[in-house]
Amino acid sequence: MADWKGTIDVPNGTPDDLKSGVAERLQKREDERQTLLRKRREEQDDLDEKVQDSLHSFLEILKSERLSLEKSLAESSSLERSKLIDHFDALSLRVQKLQRNVSESALFLPPYELKTAQNVIVLLQSKIQETRDQLLPKKKFAFTKKQNKKPALEGKQSKDIDLNSAKNVLSKSDDDLVVEFTACKFVDRTGETLQKNANEINQKDIALVNLANCTVLLYGAPSAVHINKLNKCTIFCGPVPGSIFIRDCVECTFVLACQQLRIHSTTNTEFYIHVTSKAIIEDCNKVKFAPYNWKYDTIEEDYNSTGLSKQRNNWDKVDDFNWLVADVHSPNWSVIPSIDRVTSWKL
Repeated sequence: MADWKGTIDVPNGTPDDLKSGVAERLQKREDERQTLLRKRREEQDDLDEKVQDSLHSFLEILKSERLSLEKSLAESSSLERSKLIDHFDALSLRVQKLQRNVSESALFLPPYELKTAQNVIVLLQSKIQETRDQLLPKKKFAFTKKQNKKPALEGKQSKDIDLNSAKNVLSKSDDDLVVEFTACKFVDRTGETLQKNANEINQKDIALVNLANCTVLLYGAPSAVHINKLNKCTIFCGPVPGSIFIRDCVECTFVLACQQLRIHSTTNTEFYIHVTSKAIIEDCNKVKFAPYNWKYDTIEEDYNSTGLSKQRNNWDKVDDFNWLVADVHSPNWSVIPSIDRVTSWKL
């Protein structure tokens, strides 16, 4: 057998030196982890401060508008009858606007404040309707039969219904309230192809809740999208200038464009996204990402109307709030290999 003339590299240094080197590397990794934790805390503190500012502003607006509406309502009896219809219509529109503000703020409001705000909306609507009925009573047919006392009972029942409505609001979850006060939505559907066009969704909040084996096509530019409890669904959406919030979804495919994407408690799901900030995941696993690739006739117009930059897409920059190791990729998400991506959607 030929003599082996190779060399063996023997690490320089004593065992103590080697141990010291390992300790230094471990310490460096720990320092990086602590730096990341501090950064996350600072970011969270900044976010908390912004949320508190938003909460304070929201409560001030709610209080001011409630007092203004109640004052206008109290002045109703002094108006000429010919002006009352326009007066009550204007009050109702103001309540609708306030209701939309509550819906848009639901994601940063604490549960108690949210329920209180919804209670205010219900009571204002009730007061407006009650005052309208008093000052603009509906004409009734006159009969010669002896009148009974049912109207008084009906009035009592009406008040009971109003009170029950307020109590029902207090008993609902935050997600339920977002759905209830989102006018444009698909809820509790199975095995359907669901579609909304631009004239239905532009600049509106959308809610998709409790869907199974559905395909949803949202042609246009909604202001925000709330998605909750989907199973084996495929969702397509045009550009959203605000946020898309996804929670509790399983075995779905999302094709979305937005400014911010928040994903909670979702598993075994694929995302084809255009996001100008970063996608954020929390309590998720087996989620995969690829670039947004849905096309439809008016998508360029929708991008232009939203101001969403087509040149800036952070589809593969994902923050996992459950993974704090800076130099190791989170095991909870991955990039879909090019060969495995859907390149043409058959709709």
